Amino acid sequence: MVPLVRIALPEYRSLIVGLLSAFLLLCAASLPAIADERISLFSSEVTVNPDSSLTVREIIDVNAEGDVIKRGIYRDIPTTYKDSHGTRFRVGLDVESVTRDGSDEPYSVLDIPNGKRIRIGNPDVFVAMGPHRYVITYKTTRQIAFLDNYDELYWNVTGNDWVFPIDKAIATVKLPAGTRILQSAAYTGPQGAQGTDFRIISEAPGLYEAETTRTLAPKEGFTIAVGFPKGILTPPSTSEEAGAFVSDNAGIVAVILGVLAVLGYYLFAWNKVG
Repeated sequence: MVPLVRIALPEYRSLIVGLLSAFLLLCAASLPAIADERISLFSSEVTVNPDSSLTVREIIDVNAEGDVIKRGIYRDIPTTYKDSHGTRFRVGLDVESVTRDGSDEPYSVLDIPNGKRIRIGNPDVFVAMGPHRYVITYKTTRQIAFLDNYDELYWNVTGNDWVFPIDKAIATVKLPAGTRILQSAAYTGPQGAQGTDFRIISEAPGLYEAETTRTLAPKEGFTIAVGFPKGILTPPSTSEEAGAFVSDNAGIVAVILGVLAVLGYYLFAWNKVG
């Protein structure tokens, strides 16, 4: 009788496990890396013009995976605020151009509760998966605070409405040539936070640059403040400010005028008939 060849059970199991492990490692190596949707770079270049308006150029590098980024992206920009007295304050916004990967990209500007939404992309075309670069150029007004001892640009670089992380945010502020920077500050984190995860790249006459030093989580942002001497920029005139106030608070003004009209009528009637 021919003797049977026996394999010890522990050795048999070790052989199977080893073969399966090698097979799984080979499969994993052959698959593409799974990427998530994120902003790899958010770079904002803000040019402060002598008339106190701003020209802003934003570079937004994204990775699209067909989850949230399907036909494009949108950029929310607050344009309506309230001051300490509760009166409305509205800044101007004029979009000049939008590109994706170097070519003009369709966009529309929509109203949202506290500002404007720049919706970017063709509603009939899906964006290819992978990295894309969006560049948004716009002009905005009434962003400079004319304080008693200095003027200041307080700028939310990224906004706090993104639903995916931002790996790196960079802010560049270009002031009129030779303008001294009196003071500066920057903040990272959710709305109202004062995180310090940033570093200053350059702070020289006419130029301020800073960048984040960690990935910003969804709903986190990067904000900067740059103070400079008075007299560099031309502030709005008193008549321009008055006109803007009336435009921003038309409802309140209408109520006040209505009350004054009623009081005027009663005063007229009292003087006439007693």
